[in-house]
Amino acid sequence: MSSALYVPSASIEPAHEDDIWNSRWIPGRNVLATAGSDEVVKIWDAQTGECTRMLKDGDYAITSLETNAQGTRALTSSMDGKIRVWDIEKLDKQSSRADKPILAIDAKSSTNAWKACFIAKTSSESDSAEMQAEIIASSTDRGVIKLWSAGDGREIGELNTSRPSFLTSLAVSPDAAKVACGSASGDIYVFDAAAGSLHCTFSSHSGNVRSISFSEDSSLLVTSSDDKQIQVHDVRYGSPVATLLGHYGWVMSAEMHPSGKYIASGSVDSKVKIWDVAQRACVETHNQHSQAVLSVAWQRSSETAAISRPMLASAGEDCSVRFYDPLLA
Repeated sequence: MSSALYVPSASIEPAHEDDIWNSRWIPGRNVLATAGSDEVVKIWDAQTGECTRMLKDGDYAITSLETNAQGTRALTSSMDGKIRVWDIEKLDKQSSRADKPILAIDAKSSTNAWKACFIAKTSSESDSAEMQAEIIASSTDRGVIKLWSAGDGREIGELNTSRPSFLTSLAVSPDAAKVACGSASGDIYVFDAAAGSLHCTFSSHSGNVRSISFSEDSSLLVTSSDDKQIQVHDVRYGSPVATLLGHYGWVMSAEMHPSGKYIASGSVDSKVKIWDVAQRACVETHNQHSQAVLSVAWQRSSETAAISRPMLASAGEDCSVRFYDPLLA
């Protein structure tokens, strides 16, 4: 009997014509979105491996890909300096054409929108009118996170680190209370989203912070870096939790399992690793990719559909998408 937590299952190869920089599950569905340097977002049925939709509106590499918690909207930023919002609610609709965005924001430069995330609307009566509506955050090369209205694309504010550094990674906590970013210098900044103030900082990485993500309960932050490390931080108290070592190259992506028990990571060493958070140790290594792994993503529940045993997906420089099914996890 296998003791593996996850086993490789299906693969799509080639899934894109060039490097795949981003992968993101549509919440509550067996559907994965991917994007990268071939300028197109592809929507995949994870059970059949079929590409059911394509999203394209330009000829520039896509630097980030996110979805909202409801799984009804996708968000991209690209090298042309545009942030785009896409309607993905009707994913069952088969389409051979490339769908167009419902909103395009011209951030003027790719370094004004290197990464972008949705900040979910809040229900607090004390919040401003802008904060009570869904907004978009984008990272810049000047140490500033710009805030945009997701309704009409207006710039409505900013979060300032007070340091002129390139913010290479960006994440919003599931409870929408915190916005976190990582910089090329290795520093990490966590903001209170409603107040717009800096909540805490971490300086434990010595290289570019390639990825940043929150745990499902919004208490922990997972970061990965060119220093070959994965760091876990407690954002409630501004304290470090763990350092995970084992990759032999830049760690391009790391994300915590929805249960909080595991972390998946992908590196330029072509490995996908699964780490046990309690043990602070790597418990599984997968070698399915032939080149750098640029993105890993756990399947997640939505507000209306629960995913009890999440799948894992990885994508990278070999233009392939790999799926991993849970056994003991």
